[in-house]
Amino acid sequence: MCAGNTTMAQVVNIDREYTSDSSLKKWELFTALTFSSNKQKKNISDLNSDIEINRNLKNNYVLMSIFRNDAVFNGNNTIQNQGLYHLRLRDRDTRKISTEEYAQYQWNGSWGMIYRYLLGSNIRLRLIEKNGTDLYMGSGLFYETEKWDWSGVKTELIPANPRDIKKQTWRSNSYIKYSKKVSEFIDITSISYLQFPLSGPFFQTRWYQEAKLFVNAGKHFNVLFKYNHTLDAKRVVPIDKFYYSFSTGIQLKM
Repeated sequence: MCAGNTTMAQVVNIDREYTSDSSLKKWELFTALTFSSNKQKKNISDLNSDIEINRNLKNNYVLMSIFRNDAVFNGNNTIQNQGLYHLRLRDRDTRKISTEEYAQYQWNGSWGMIYRYLLGSNIRLRLIEKNGTDLYMGSGLFYETEKWDWSGVKTELIPANPRDIKKQTWRSNSYIKYSKKVSEFIDITSISYLQFPLSGPFFQTRWYQEAKLFVNAGKHFNVLFKYNHTLDAKRVVPIDKFYYSFSTGIQLKM
């Protein structure tokens, strides 16, 4: 089940962001896979996958590996293809102050993003962790390299003889994350973060917000409702600055 288009974050901040609370295991798997197909003039297919694999380490750190992809096809033509791979090492909510390191590779054919890859690190501060309520904040830096074409730009804005654009930059990254276990069956989480370039105009802000609601539907299933948006004051190519999405689906947890 899916409504709307997926808006991929510039940096995924993984902290009970995709998954709801779960008991500690050596390995954890969470997946949401959807496929739909219908016959119009051509066959339209929509494949959406969201997979997270966690390896819990003995030192109370967790290595998180995430894959997300959303692809829509009209016959042999690709209407939408976007996704990311993300790898993160962070504390399992046991330390008041900790570090987290991450790497990410991302693409978005609808926007014209051929690729974006980045490496970064944050200092993570635990503000509240009690009675099913979490409040964390973090701050750090990451290095970003991206390459864009003009496929997502309106025709009248495309210059003559357009060329792919490649850009590298350092950015600051600050976030705040709130999670609440409302009841035995309902878990909510919200993450908001701001990024500022360290070269060029500093206040060309990138803001990403995501909110999720998990409804426990059994030992191995959650019903998931998700909203997110991204606002980027300085796009590499002249596409819209603001995108949002809403989706709902079934999540398998193992």
